[in-house]
Amino acid sequence: MTPVRAVLLALLFAVEILGLVAVAWWAVSLGGVLGVMVALAAVSAMAALWGLLAAPKANHRLRGLPLAAFMLAWFAVGAVCLAAVGHLWWGIALVAGFAATKGLLALTGGVSAPPAVQGQGPDIGQ
Repeated sequence: MTPVRAVLLALLFAVEILGLVAVAWWAVSLGGVLGVMVALAAVSAMAALWGLLAAPKANHRLRGLPLAAFMLAWFAVGAVCLAAVGHLWWGIALVAGFAATKGLLALTGGVSAPPAVQGQGPDIGQ
């Protein structure tokens, strides 16, 4: 893996985390205990969906156009949450950052995970 590709994968991970932060920020802005509970539930649901459908090691990872649509929708939720707390341009930047990073990854040799992540992982206990 080239250093540029490693930086892009790290940047993509950071953008994914920012998507979760955006959802949490919106939920907490609801106020009180309800806001915290909604934040915990929403972030957990978003992370679980990503882990089930988009993570490189997901058992049922989407492929092709369905994966692209899921990822775009996932980041759009973060953008809408940022817009809801008064930061429309940060929401647009979130989606644009995701799209730009994925595009640059495609130009540097595809958008799949690095080889170390693609395998089944180590055989624990053997």
